[in-house]
Amino acid sequence: TDILETVACDAADDDFTILCEVVDTIRLNYVDAVPLDVLADAAVEGIESFAVLDQTSEPLECALPDASFAAVCEALDDADAIPLNGVEAAINGMIAFALDPNSAYLDPQALALAQEDQTGSVDGIGALVNTEDRTTDDPAANPCLLISDTCRMVIISTFADSPAERAGLMPGDELEVVDGESALGKSLDEVTNLVRGPSGSDVELTFLRGDERFTVTITRAAIEIPIADWQVIADVGYLKLNLITNNADEVVHYALRELVGDGARSLIFDLRGTPGGSLDSSVEIASEFLSDGLVLRTESPDTVIPYEVRGGGVLTDPSFPVTILVDRGSASASEVVSGALKEAGRATVIGANTFGKNTVQQRFSLSNGGAIKVTIARWVTPSGADFGEDGISPDIEAEVPLDLTPEEIVALVNTLTG
Repeated sequence: TDILETVACDAADDDFTILCEVVDTIRLNYVDAVPLDVLADAAVEGIESFAVLDQTSEPLECALPDASFAAVCEALDDADAIPLNGVEAAINGMIAFALDPNSAYLDPQALALAQEDQTGSVDGIGALVNTEDRTTDDPAANPCLLISDTCRMVIISTFADSPAERAGLMPGDELEVVDGESALGKSLDEVTNLVRGPSGSDVELTFLRGDERFTVTITRAAIEIPIADWQVIADVGYLKLNLITNNADEVVHYALRELVGDGARSLIFDLRGTPGGSLDSSVEIASEFLSDGLVLRTESPDTVIPYEVRGGGVLTDPSFPVTILVDRGSASASEVVSGALKEAGRATVIGANTFGKNTVQQRFSLSNGGAIKVTIARWVTPSGADFGEDGISPDIEAEVPLDLTPEEIVALVNTLTG
């Protein structure tokens, strides 16, 4: 790309408009103040790391959100990048190198995936995936931006009776190739978009499992994401919450009423491996067990927002025993629930320290049909405890393997709690 000249943001062409929008969004909404020159340096690093070269690109005008972004225009000029790709590389650089790991740029396709995930129904193979940074001591707790030799995309779990499960995919399998196209250099959302497709269509996937590389062809299907599963075992209600989607609170409310109606006299609420999701749903879920008080507070430089118990919960009677199971995979929204109930003395928490994601993100729409997800606040428990690094500590430390049956889980909890 040859840069003809630089212009102000109000004169930017379509390719550069989103760069200006992202800079403004970060400046106005990000939880911590980030100097513009730091953003500009990160954008340059993003162009150098992520831009796709294209020697045939037409000359264009480069928009300057700030004088320090002149270096960004120079980097685009030097990179000979496809204009929109170069701008998106700059945006990804600002997020990767200047913001926290929970902020993200979502192009229109990635935004559609994120919105689809929150509905609970998708067309795909039925597997939960994440990235792992293999340069860290705890790769599973450190997601990374783009797939590389050290940033791997792995299967976390497969849904019961899904195409992925029937194909024999297992947790830890590393996805490398989709329909002949390498995952290297792509984001998690980009690869996920390649894997998903119309129900009934085939996708060829190559995985690495240990030292073995294998290829499978899987027929996609309509996947109803199992938000929760529940049953009564003897007189113990067992409720496993897999995802905290926009309607997860409604599912939990229904499940609790069913469990109580079926004779449950205590509850095991299994939040192991339950990732982040809707903050509003997590407040509603915690309110199923609390009659009053706070669920959490969010804190930003200028604002403190209390989230109070909503009322109308099914199990607010403090004499009804509740046990919560957590592990390192319990993150964000599930930590809101477990932290609030532990601090209120409403539940006994068993397992291992949770993930430690105490940040709140908000999506801001962009003119290209995508969005930027920005960390706008940090949450703390009602007492002000910040679990951002260590996570929620269990009352009883114990290993609760993911492959235990509900019956085995009930027996283990009975043993641990006496």
